[in-house]
Order: sequence, then C-alpha cells, then structure tokens
Amino acid sequence: MKVFRFFLKAVVLLFSALQSADGRNVDVNKTVPAIQGVIRIIQPGVFDYQSSDYLIRMRAWGVGFPERNQPGYNEAIHFTEKKLLGANLEIKIKQEFDLQNIKVVDLYIERENENFSQLAIAAGVGWHIENETGRHGSFVISQLKAKRNKLGIWNYGDLFQKNSNQGKIPHPLLRNMVEQSPFNPGLNYWVTSFGKIHRPGCSFYERGRGQLSRRPTGNDCRICGGTKPR
Repeated sequence: MKVFRFFLKAVVLLFSALQSADGRNVDVNKTVPAIQGVIRIIQPGVFDYQSSDYLIRMRAWGVGFPERNQPGYNEAIHFTEKKLLGANLEIKIKQEFDLQNIKVVDLYIERENENFSQLAIAAGVGWHIENETGRHGSFVISQLKAKRNKLGIWNYGDLFQKNSNQGKIPHPLLRNMVEQSPFNPGLNYWVTSFGKIHRPGCSFYERGRGQLSRRPTGNDCRICGGTKPR
C-alpha cells in the first residue's frame, strides 16, 4: 500500500513538472502596454491624452465652448466625449502651451475623416475663435451655416455672439430695389479672380485677388448670395 502511494505521488510530481516545462502552468510577469489616446475629458474641447511616455493635457484649436452652468454646456461635453474617447486621432501641435499651460492642438478624427473643431462649429456646440485661427476659411463657413440654421448655441440669440468675433451678414438697404433688380446701384460687389461674386458683409469680401464692381458678372457666392441676398 505504501509502495502504491509513493508511486502515485511520484506520478503527480512528474506530471506537474511536465506542465511547468512546456509553459502551460507557469506564471510569467508580463508588461501590459499603456493605452494610447484620449483617456479623460476635462471639459468641452479639453482632454488628457496618454502617449507612450507621458500624460498630456490638450485643447482643441480654434473652437470655444460654453462654460459649466451655461446653456449648451452638457451638449458640448457630450459631443467631445462621443467624438474623442476611443478615437484614432491625428494630432498637430498649434501652440506648445496657452495661458492655462495647456497644449493647443488641431485634431483630425480618422474614422470620420473630419476635423474635430470644424465638426463642433458646424454642429453649433461651439464657436469659431477667429483671433486664434486668423479667420480659418472652413471654420468661418461652418459657423455661418450653423448660425443661419440656429443650431445649438445659436438658439440663444446673441449670448455667445461676443465670443465668436463674427458679425452678422448685414441686410442691404433699399431692399425693394434689390428685389426688382439683381444689382444694387449703391453696392460695390467683390468679384474674385475666379469669377465668384461677394457682397459687403461676406467673409470673403475683398479677400484674395479680385476687383470691386457695381455690375458684376460671374457666379453668386452660396454663403452671402452675391447679387441675390439671402
């Protein structure tokens, strides 16, 4: 009986040794790679980004958002979480650090093939910071469309107007005359070198190459309406 128990114990030890030898029952200390990407949303447009070596706080370039307890804040932070958490991002540094010691970056969301700041402006959850971008063209157009359609923050009238640094397109005088004729004799239209017609107040008025004309020929701007005000 003792011989049998000894034999059984030897078999168990041998089997355990074989398992350890082929690595199936060996505890191995493994280094779990750090997750790279946005790991925390601090506030709309501001987030913590985990790189391979550092945790960096960043802010989206060229777009501002409502502050806590302001109308539109919850929508803005939800938008930021939805777009950035778990997303593959292409990041371009625009400013090493702003006054709050936060790195300012331009974000490109690969899955949507879109710029985060432009998406936020177009959706009306944020406004274009023109002083920071130098009136970046695509941002200007996105904000004009959002304001015209009264999306998001633009439902609250002029509450965020002072932050956008973007005035309204003025309605021309002598509206009856304009309605009767495609040209207003009191207006100088801006005709670009590509034949696009812009009226005073348009973001592209007197920008780039072109000339002023009272009776322009070409294609009307789709934003301001050109000779046919919107």
